[in-house]
Amino acid sequence: MPYYLKRPLAFFLLMLILCGQSQAEPVQQTSPYEFARAFVEQLIETHQGEQLAAQEFAAARKDADSQQQILISAIRNCTRMKLKLNVMIGRVEQMHLADANFDTLPSYLTQMYARKVDLCDEIVQTAQTLLEGPKVGVDYGKLAGHMPEVTAQVEYVNELIFKATPMVALSLVSNRPDSKNQLSHLSITHRQAQDLVGRLQTAFGRSLEAKDGSWTIRSANLMRTMLRDNGYKYADDPWF
Repeated sequence: MPYYLKRPLAFFLLMLILCGQSQAEPVQQTSPYEFARAFVEQLIETHQGEQLAAQEFAAARKDADSQQQILISAIRNCTRMKLKLNVMIGRVEQMHLADANFDTLPSYLTQMYARKVDLCDEIVQTAQTLLEGPKVGVDYGKLAGHMPEVTAQVEYVNELIFKATPMVALSLVSNRPDSKNQLSHLSITHRQAQDLVGRLQTAFGRSLEAKDGSWTIRSANLMRTMLRDNGYKYADDPWF
């Protein structure tokens, strides 16, 4: 008879130890480049969604039944945004930054993205109710007035994301000092920085130069400045 069947208590204790060891495996850390790239991708998706929404709303206003078409556009665009945000939430909430100065950033951004999902739900529900037509007990004037309130909240969340952008950018600064004991390098290579800048430049184009752009455009511009114009060297540049 095997030893573990003769001594079931010893076998049980051994299994507990092994299970404890498997649960204590270290959390896989996310590189600053991977985190910054996810952030840049979300900025791009948000900007593209804003552009498409603006185009569709402009077309809807020209329609004979403009009010109905505007509501339909609101539902369509918010649904698109929700789908993309949910994908990004699932991705970012799995990220873990090793630097304690920035380890709360992923959870903060997922909270912002989740808030936008909730606001999109409110817009969709309100628009659907308005499209259904008159019903007893429904205050349609109040519903119509609620729409600009919700869109203003979406804009405010975008502003909060903009205010978090410097922290995302600073998470790319290497903790390794140069010969003068200064933090003069980014933790990403020149090629990685070019990849991020190229993505922003391609998606945002000339809108990056706009002084009165949306909060999303301002976030993108700030990231580009950090990656390209702030005087930092790259990880593959000489460390002196």
